[in-house]
Amino acid sequence: METESRMERKKRELKQHILEVCERLFVFEKSFENVTMREIARRAEVSVGTLYVYYKTKEDILATILSEFLTRHMQMMRSAVQDKDTGIDKLTAILDYFGEMTADPYVTVFTRIQFSNNAVPKIVKTESFIKTRILLGDLVDLIEDILIAGQNDKTLLLSDSPKVAASVLMRLIISIFQTSGLDQMSVMPLIREPLDSDPVAAFLVLKKYLIRSFKS
Repeated sequence: METESRMERKKRELKQHILEVCERLFVFEKSFENVTMREIARRAEVSVGTLYVYYKTKEDILATILSEFLTRHMQMMRSAVQDKDTGIDKLTAILDYFGEMTADPYVTVFTRIQFSNNAVPKIVKTESFIKTRILLGDLVDLIEDILIAGQNDKTLLLSDSPKVAASVLMRLIISIFQTSGLDQMSVMPLIREPLDSDPVAAFLVLKKYLIRSFKS
């Protein structure tokens, strides 16, 4: 079994240090839009040249942070449902988990970042963004497996294929995260009553109606 060399370990630790610095800048101190690569290098106490060795753009850094964020939550979501016996219990657990995710400050930051037209092509070409898309696909697969389990044990009743239902459900969940904190009256002027912009409340409503619709 090959062991990690001292040089490899130092490179890995420096790369992780840069990510941690950027997490503080993007999430807690400033914002993604207002941080420059030069400032990142200064805060990480590395030269700008060294920073570019590890990350070509700040979009690459953000994509890496997002990928690690999803990896971490995917592991915890799998743990949340693995000890549940029935499909309905698994679906309830996953919806509860999404509600709890709203407490993670990264969720708010990721869903509110506005990218310029120039930034988007840079992000989608990064290896980390490609990994993120794969992780989102894995999440849809997880939900599909839950719906199939419920269909098989007769605790869930689906009128569409589990794959279609899982894909639509993920779109709804992402939409809730993306609209949390927005001025609901400005984006949906036809609604006369103000909506609760708290995503936790939105997930409780979604859970109530989904469980009622799917329950056999």
